[in-house]
Amino acid sequence: MKQPLLLALGLCASVALGQGLSAQSPTPKPVYPVPTQAQIDWQRLETYAFIHFGLNTFNDLEWGYGNTPAKTFAPPVLDVEQWVTTLKRAGMKGIILTAKHHDGFCLWPTKTTEYSVKNSPWKGGKGDLVKDLSEACRRHGLRFGIYLSPWDRNNANYGFPEYQKIFHEQIRELTTNYGELFEYWFDGANGGTGWYGGADSARKIDPLTYYDYEGATKMLLRNNPNIMIFGGTTHTIRWIGNERGWAGETNWAMYDESKQKHYTQAQWGMEDASHWLPGEVDVSIRPGWFYHHREDHQVRSVANLVNIYYESVGRNANLLLNCPINLDGKIPAVDSARLIAWHDHIKASFRDNKLRKATARASATRPGRSFQPRNVNDGNSDTYWAVPDGEKTASITLTLPREELINNVALQEYIALGQRVRSFALEVAGRGGNFRPIETKDSLTTIGYKRLIRFEAVKAKALRLTITDARGPVCLAEVAAYLAPEVLEAPRIRRDSRDSVYITTTARNAHIEYQLVPRNVGATHNLWKRYTAPFYLPDDFTTIHARVSSASNKDKAQATYSVGYSLSKVKTPELADDLRTKLFDGNGYSTVTLPRGVRALTLELDQPRRISSLTYTPSQQRDARGHIQRYKLYVDGQEVAEGELANIKHNPIPVSLELKTPVEGRTIRLVVTKTVDDVPEVTIGDLSIY
Repeated sequence: MKQPLLLALGLCASVALGQGLSAQSPTPKPVYPVPTQAQIDWQRLETYAFIHFGLNTFNDLEWGYGNTPAKTFAPPVLDVEQWVTTLKRAGMKGIILTAKHHDGFCLWPTKTTEYSVKNSPWKGGKGDLVKDLSEACRRHGLRFGIYLSPWDRNNANYGFPEYQKIFHEQIRELTTNYGELFEYWFDGANGGTGWYGGADSARKIDPLTYYDYEGATKMLLRNNPNIMIFGGTTHTIRWIGNERGWAGETNWAMYDESKQKHYTQAQWGMEDASHWLPGEVDVSIRPGWFYHHREDHQVRSVANLVNIYYESVGRNANLLLNCPINLDGKIPAVDSARLIAWHDHIKASFRDNKLRKATARASATRPGRSFQPRNVNDGNSDTYWAVPDGEKTASITLTLPREELINNVALQEYIALGQRVRSFALEVAGRGGNFRPIETKDSLTTIGYKRLIRFEAVKAKALRLTITDARGPVCLAEVAAYLAPEVLEAPRIRRDSRDSVYITTTARNAHIEYQLVPRNVGATHNLWKRYTAPFYLPDDFTTIHARVSSASNKDKAQATYSVGYSLSKVKTPELADDLRTKLFDGNGYSTVTLPRGVRALTLELDQPRRISSLTYTPSQQRDARGHIQRYKLYVDGQEVAEGELANIKHNPIPVSLELKTPVEGRTIRLVVTKTVDDVPEVTIGDLSIY
């Protein structure tokens, strides 16, 4: 059995060295630090799911204050079977449940507080969501983990010594009553304002000492000797330093907080650190961590999820993808469809290793049958090619039986002996045998557990990998090459305040084309043109068509953009230039908030024009307050429209504010008569005039 305390503290423990080798085998010496076997097993999971669900779900909150009644937790269905089967189908290897978030509401009938499911109407107060989900995970072969916020904004004892006992008892309940846990999350949010049993105060604590993470870890390890710990002072994995879905292209599995100058260093790790602390990328499939109806149109696309996979798992980190549960107690249908389509794409991308039958030859090989070049394409990450001691550079060439198209290379080190590679180069040769560098936007630095490199498809008869610098003799477990299908989604078209048109796509190495339709003309103005850079849009065009295709995907995804009047000629007397730019930049995430008390906005055209509508895009950021709910429109001082956007809070998509009858005019005035939640500030994402 592993040493539990060493595992909890993430210290260097050399395990699984030269698996399957005899004691007399010339196994390479470890390059410290090295992972425990539990850390190796954890990294092999690659992807697993986060579930955020609780009182926040039913009160439209992200961070509950601790004062929302327990009775508001009232899911009509709560189908954990749907959660588990959906996530398993999406390739997830485990699920981590937020058993208690910062608001203090517990999803199991704990003895430590009345603020739990036992005082909710769900199952008549007899429910236990932790039990239901943990049992469903085990039925379907998924690992189960727990998130327990150390902060508790409901508990009257928070900030005082008594709360530590309550917190530890909650850990004891969760780690003894629900089977083995594969990961445990101590969130980093600590102390601040809260309800605290009615005190409505701010509580300050020293998180390094107040929670006694060392004592908590002993409880965790008692029934879970191989558990991975996130957060606190005894963690065995590290937060990657952002919640945006990526790790650094250079990413060392080693880290040492005592050397940390800023938390964002965790995105790249530390080559010279003494602790093995691999990174975990946590990101949500929606803007929020909890479900909000207003974000139903902001679920990440398949292409975006694919990019996240490459930039997390493909950069030596694990991916923890959050999947909020909706008010019905289910993973929403659109989220489920995206998850499954994402997983199907990943499976298709890495199904056929073009190097599986290639012949491998190396510049140097360590003596012994266990370290031969052929190990890098045998499909077994427990075997590896190694070079003699003292050699920190090496190359290996894989020659294919026939020429193949490839656009993807996957590399893996044998991390049981430590992470070694600092930099490498990739070259490809066709039938002629002349090697040339593979052109890629990726920096060819660290490898670690896994590194995925994407590039435009090339014909390969041979692939050469050269390790140009390493911390010790190379120990390489796998080299694979694939032809991954390109993910295509409709391109995004936007026009800015200077009437420049931008067309973008998430597809790599894609071909973008566009055509323009003149105003009041049914036929296209010209043939499709290749888009290479932003272009100025003349005022006599009314529609833009754009389509995207790629070398590896002959399908075309198309989008249409309706063009309003020239924005460069529109003046906004109440706004400074920088705010005017944001108002017309085509980006709903760059918002304009009018000064407190200002409820109107004037738009002055360069000349009188026929006006039929104003398109309003609400802020696409997380906070829905400040959206326009009721409005009036005036043209040259005459009221021409009024209305209510009744569902704008829950469905903040662009809406057309239509005039009763199109009118000729030069000055448009938008008057806001009510905002969502009646906040005094009006917030606007974007405007266009038609």
